[in-house]
Amino acid sequence: MAAVQSQRLWPYFWTALGAILVVVLVAMLGGHPAAPVGVERGLKAQVEAALERAGVRNVSVEMDGQTALLFGVAETEEARIDAVEAARAAAGPGGPGAGGVTRGEASNLSVGRPLSPYAWRVTRGESAVVLSGAAPTPRVQRTLLERARAAFRGLDVTDETRIAPGAPNAQWSAIAQDAIDQLAKLRRGEARLNDARLVILGDGEVGAVEQVQAFYSQPLPAPYRARVETTVTGEGLGIADLGDVDLSANAGAEACQAAFRRMMERNVINFATGSAEIDASSLRLLDQLASIALRCDSFSIEIAGHTDNVGPREANVDLSNRRARAVGAYLLEQGVSAGRLSTIGYGPDRPRQNNATAVGRSANRRIEFTVQD
Repeated sequence: MAAVQSQRLWPYFWTALGAILVVVLVAMLGGHPAAPVGVERGLKAQVEAALERAGVRNVSVEMDGQTALLFGVAETEEARIDAVEAARAAAGPGGPGAGGVTRGEASNLSVGRPLSPYAWRVTRGESAVVLSGAAPTPRVQRTLLERARAAFRGLDVTDETRIAPGAPNAQWSAIAQDAIDQLAKLRRGEARLNDARLVILGDGEVGAVEQVQAFYSQPLPAPYRARVETTVTGEGLGIADLGDVDLSANAGAEACQAAFRRMMERNVINFATGSAEIDASSLRLLDQLASIALRCDSFSIEIAGHTDNVGPREANVDLSNRRARAVGAYLLEQGVSAGRLSTIGYGPDRPRQNNATAVGRSANRRIEFTVQD
């Protein structure tokens, strides 16, 4: 009788054993926080927090089991050692079953200066997408490429990014991933992340443009800031002084030059007297100029300052230089590519009108933009 009962229980035994094995496999594959994948995620967060407490900047971490892989650049050898020690002690003693970090691997952590400005970009054309610039770690690089391939299905996605230190913080990857998703809603354009300034450029259908604008209507986590420059396909920038100047995605250098010329024929950037401080009355104009520059910085843009001839020439040249740099700094702050901007001050040497009259002197105190291929 007992043997019969035993035979009847065998199916239940194997069912229970199978269930236990399933639970074990789920645990091993990351089904709960104590699983290996969950452990890596938790240790990564603890190491990042430890690095922040230690004042270690420009260092990213990835976990390989209980080994902390450090990437980036430390400003000094002492900072490099501090990073390794902070990672090693982030979660208590390591070792089999201890749950902490067993080792800090710093072969990809160099000593030097981080990349500045830290620039990354994703560009969408009619049939192709290109990622370029810098990514902080190989894992982030892979994540962005996978995100782009998923977001731009059917398009050819090319990855030209390189690994380089200098990203503002650990949130950089999430900001870049969101930018990929939002750009995918548009017909064409680009998303660029220069340090902590994100710019979304492009055009698309009305609903898509509204969705992108709505997504960035709330502030990003500090220190990140977003500027959205999206237009409905076939429509202009909505700047009245531009008239019929076309600054669509394929606008050339001539159209860009015409746009700057049209704006500066009708407007003046005002500064405090004898100063390079931009008057608040000109901030709206500068914002419109930034909209133009963002669409034109695939070309070289020279910002030139000019003055009248009142006072010593050397002082006027210096003032015109400082005013040009002030305008350039504002445009850079809005996300215009630094490598495409240059500034120069001509002082009184290139007058537009005769300095003998007040009207002439006023016309000669000006900022000009020159666009070249």
